[in-house]
Amino acid sequence: MEIKKAIYERKSPMSFTPQKIENEKVAAIVEAGNYAPIYGSIHFTVIENQNLFDTIKSTTIGMFQNMGGDFAKAASTPGYDPLYGAPTAIVLSGLNGNDSQGFNMANVSCAAQNMILMATDMGIGSRYVMAPVMAFSSPEVLSQINVPDNYIPLCMVLIGYTNEKTLTERTHETKNINYVYELK
Repeated sequence: MEIKKAIYERKSPMSFTPQKIENEKVAAIVEAGNYAPIYGSIHFTVIENQNLFDTIKSTTIGMFQNMGGDFAKAASTPGYDPLYGAPTAIVLSGLNGNDSQGFNMANVSCAAQNMILMATDMGIGSRYVMAPVMAFSSPEVLSQINVPDNYIPLCMVLIGYTNEKTLTERTHETKNINYVYELK
């Protein structure tokens, strides 16, 4: 697939099938993330454990309910799943969490984008999420993913097969783009 095609066809599915992704495909997706332009150090944790998914879901929903507003509304929606039923989640962690310059968030986001594009190229659905990461603020949940000392989860990429169609035509607003050229 051409990179342009992957960028234009990629979408965030609202649900995934329970079908497990082949190990070599998961490894290729994570490897693509590891090739991202990174200034510093990040860590990848691949989760394919339903009990842990249940813990992340219930912890996230509980936190949402305590936050009130739109978060509580989402958490009270019947069948709400902050992990969208994905069979695989990849947690991206930054050394000492989100630094004041934003380098760590940029690092994990660049890695996530590489993984998302690789998944699209392989015909696998992907979704970038941040909300379920709040579950890892619980030491009990964090201890279950074995991140190295001083690494803090910042975002996740959910991957899996989906019955949703990829986008074939997509347009975006272009009023948010400007160009600054050299004056002659």
